[in-house]
Amino acid sequence: MTITEPPKRLARIAGGFYLGIIVFAAIGYVFVRPQVIVPTDMAQTAANLQAHGELYRLGFASVIIADLCALPVGLIFYELFKIVNLRLARALLVFIAVSTTIEVVNLYHYISPLFTFTLPEYRAGFDPAALAALARGSGKLFALGFGMSLVFFAVYCVLTGWLIIRSGFLPKVIGTLMITAGIVYEGHAFAVFLALPEPPYVLFVGFIAEASLALWLLVMGVNEERWLSQATRSESHSIHGEQPAATTAVE
Repeated sequence: MTITEPPKRLARIAGGFYLGIIVFAAIGYVFVRPQVIVPTDMAQTAANLQAHGELYRLGFASVIIADLCALPVGLIFYELFKIVNLRLARALLVFIAVSTTIEVVNLYHYISPLFTFTLPEYRAGFDPAALAALARGSGKLFALGFGMSLVFFAVYCVLTGWLIIRSGFLPKVIGTLMITAGIVYEGHAFAVFLALPEPPYVLFVGFIAEASLALWLLVMGVNEERWLSQATRSESHSIHGEQPAATTAVE
């Protein structure tokens, strides 16, 4: 991106994609899956999947859409923040790409219980106890895979928050919220790995931080004057081989 392109428009596009991540991920992970999958009752889970298979597929498709939205967000954030710190902007893009890749692969474990309990081949080849064990195993692997994705996503949140604080063209408070969300996400992931009690209010903290960022970008964009000023300084420093200094963050 050159400094002649409109950063506010790019920021609003990123905000739209980010809102898409939140909405579609919430459909798949928060509303659909918990309504169908009952980890402590595989018989009820089997009945739910047989009765609401199409709803569960909708949740699966919603998460795929959320993942599709994540990569444009990472790319636009790289373009917006590379004038603040090029290396950290590159790292941000790498971490969200890795997180999204792991999450997409892990969707196999999201959809697996549907086939376990509904495909005639499975129902003919395994007794109910074996089917329940297969589905329960998929649920455990899904939680671990989601945690692995969250490890990288948490780092992305911290990097995003730090770049926002240093940028001068987005509110510092949103950057602080994103760093907090990243720390909470990381704690949640390792609690899953170590079979520890999950930190409280994980989803609430993450939702507040990410929704705040998405809505600010969608409605307000960035402070275009400050972005262009910093982009000009960054370009000048690059020509002279100097490291650009950060501007004062927006309060």
